Amino acid sequence: MLRRNLLLSSFWLSISGVLILSLCGCSMEQRLSVLSSKIETSYADAREWDQLPIKTISWQQAMSMVQQNNIELKKLSSAIDRYERQGWSIYTDMIPGLSYYGYFTKSIGDLGGLATDDLSSNVNITFSMPTITNIPYRVYSTRASTFAAIKTRELRERDLTAKLYSAVRSREVELKKRELARLKPELSEKERMLAESSQRLTDAAHWKNVAGILGDYSARWNILPESMPRVKWNRYLPRFSRLSELSVARFAIRLEQSRLSQYGVALQYLPTISTNLYSPSLFSSTGGTYEGAFLNGDDTKLNLNLSYTLDTQLSNWNQYLDRKADYENTCREVQADIIDHKHKLMQLKTSVQDYLSWCSYMNKRIEYLQESQPETAEEQIERDSTVLDMRSELLSQETKAIESETAVIIEYGLDS
Repeated sequence: MLRRNLLLSSFWLSISGVLILSLCGCSMEQRLSVLSSKIETSYADAREWDQLPIKTISWQQAMSMVQQNNIELKKLSSAIDRYERQGWSIYTDMIPGLSYYGYFTKSIGDLGGLATDDLSSNVNITFSMPTITNIPYRVYSTRASTFAAIKTRELRERDLTAKLYSAVRSREVELKKRELARLKPELSEKERMLAESSQRLTDAAHWKNVAGILGDYSARWNILPESMPRVKWNRYLPRFSRLSELSVARFAIRLEQSRLSQYGVALQYLPTISTNLYSPSLFSSTGGTYEGAFLNGDDTKLNLNLSYTLDTQLSNWNQYLDRKADYENTCREVQADIIDHKHKLMQLKTSVQDYLSWCSYMNKRIEYLQESQPETAEEQIERDSTVLDMRSELLSQETKAIESETAVIIEYGLDS
């Protein structure tokens, strides 16, 4: 009965393979035609930005969409999964493998008389252990790669948070500028048309940017500015004396990856120890007398191989010296980058402090002018024009200050 089942299984597997090959071989044009039709339909259904509905969401909803839909984060998550699977493969490689091999031979004219004796099959067991001396290195290396992938995703997530923050803040300031522009004397028809055209281009760029970060192009996403956490400089400025944990991890990963490269070459000086299990077929059926299970302790052989090769040509030594020099250079580069990073943070801190002082002066000046009582209509017009210009300058500088806010979010994250 077992032989009959194996015969039927082998027969249907062969038929399935033939069907799969025939489908793959003859349907390429059909598949391309179907895919082309879908692409053309997708293009036809795509709408311009001004035709898409406006959907208003909160900052929390927007961040959830980034986590779920952003293609860059999805790719980085896949990389983390890949390294984790590589870590598990170190142990799964030690699991014995089973393989089945079956075939039958029959003349075409005698296919109607197919019998179980026409089937030959073997079930084999194989076992081999990777080089024992390399196992600790492989375990540590895959863990380091997984850690690096996790930190890369965290860094990209923080970068996307900063980009989305910048988009919302820039949009907020842009709308304030437009409201302020309405208070100015009326523009000529030509100037008005140019302004409207510029606004349409700015709006389209904004919608595209936000949709790309959210990973959803089905609407014009309007994120409520009041729902978004703000950068509070009185909380961030004291942090500038220290690196963020993510920056520390980033520098440490560079050093460790370089060190592991040097260590990998040094491992070649260790002897190679490998283990494998040899046995006859676990189960065999050849349609004759050779049939049944044959695995037993007497026939099963466990082989342990030990080999060592002297580096007489100094190839490994030369590689080791190269990796050692690379590691020493990486240490110097990291140290230089740390110093440069600190200088940039200190410059950012000084720039922010200057900006906050300037804003304080401008706001006090505007408040003073608004409280003053002009004696003539001309003085009032001049005062109002001055206040309008100062408010416009504040918005222009606020647009530039958003870059500083974005930089500090990339470094320290956005406080909730």
